[in-house]
Amino acid sequence: MNFFISEQDNPALFPDSSKEEHLRRISRLREEMERCDIDGMFLTQETNVRYATGMMDVAWPIQSYFYTAFIPRSSEYPVAIFVPNGGQIQTQATWVKTIVRWNFPVGFYMGKVGESLIESFSFWINKLGLKNSRIATEMSAHFRIGISVEILDKMRASLPDIKWTDCGPVMWPVRSIKSDEEIKRLRQSTKITCAGIKAGFESIKEGSSERDLANAISSTMHSEGGSDIKFLSLYAGPERALWGDGAPRREMKIKKGSLIQFDGGCTYDGYYTDIKRFACFGEPTQEQYRFYAIARSSEQAAIDAVVPGATYGEIYEASQQVIRDSGYPEFVTGAQSMNWTSIGHNIGLDIHELPGISKDNKETLKPNQVICIEPFFYQDGGFPIWTVSNKYGLEDQILVTETGHEILSPDEFISRDIWIG
Repeated sequence: MNFFISEQDNPALFPDSSKEEHLRRISRLREEMERCDIDGMFLTQETNVRYATGMMDVAWPIQSYFYTAFIPRSSEYPVAIFVPNGGQIQTQATWVKTIVRWNFPVGFYMGKVGESLIESFSFWINKLGLKNSRIATEMSAHFRIGISVEILDKMRASLPDIKWTDCGPVMWPVRSIKSDEEIKRLRQSTKITCAGIKAGFESIKEGSSERDLANAISSTMHSEGGSDIKFLSLYAGPERALWGDGAPRREMKIKKGSLIQFDGGCTYDGYYTDIKRFACFGEPTQEQYRFYAIARSSEQAAIDAVVPGATYGEIYEASQQVIRDSGYPEFVTGAQSMNWTSIGHNIGLDIHELPGISKDNKETLKPNQVICIEPFFYQDGGFPIWTVSNKYGLEDQILVTETGHEILSPDEFISRDIWIG
């Protein structure tokens, strides 16, 4: 065999969560599998594997290092982690005891990786008596599979009687409700991100580049304990109407009258923050201030509507009514060509999680969900490109409480009214 199975004597030497938290997650996932009539889940996406097992590793970006997990519905069977041989260090962050280590084949870097993983997974499924079962994995557009399509296809072929389905109906209802441990991390991530934005905007001088501002923001986040700044979008100046990528540019200089928009955040122990702030370097024109005031009121109306039991569609509608009452169409006027009718999302181990705050979403808000509200307003009818020459908006991170909501990114951390110079 090109793999071997072992039981860890001392799991979780460096745990990613408490043992109670780990057991709670597995129990909830099994409850949802029961509800969805799913016999087990084969998880490949990094954040799904981390959520279910605690396993994390710096080698995730290496395309041929596949870290996966199998969670059976029945508590009679153990949760198992599948790692490349040599991955002992990765498993020390998890409470999972059963480790399946598959060997790297000869020709590892020449496209021959995967056979051992397929062999070990097929063996495990047969060992548990699940060769005729219903197994879920990442199959919808809201997930990124952590193994190649070629390997997944071969895996399916090796288990022809398995009925494969998407794991989203199991994962998202569980992941969307945050535990006290998760909320603590989200609070800290948000606080660090706010400190970074504040320090960055305070550093701006005429002639500073977008990259200078981005560096000031990210360096503060790192010094405050943040990490993994994977999403940092920044625009400064009307010239950016031509560039819709949001990547900070050294050649783009800030000058009087520049409109500046930051969107993104850092992680803290794996948990994301996503905040947007809008500023003007110098005195804004009356028109700019008026449009910004509409966007700010739109966001506040959406925040005020956040209570348990409200639907995501009602949050959307509250924000858009403000824009309509101001005499302008919905913010999606220009984006409707892209079927974009969303003003936010849930957040956690992924920066965009489900459910989304969209026009027709009838799902209801629940206590301990953390959502990001980010309506934006296009002054010229909605040219469908992400720019600051015609787009005004804010984004804040909101915790749904038992009786209402709490803003995790309050003005005392970072003001929503930033006029510089």
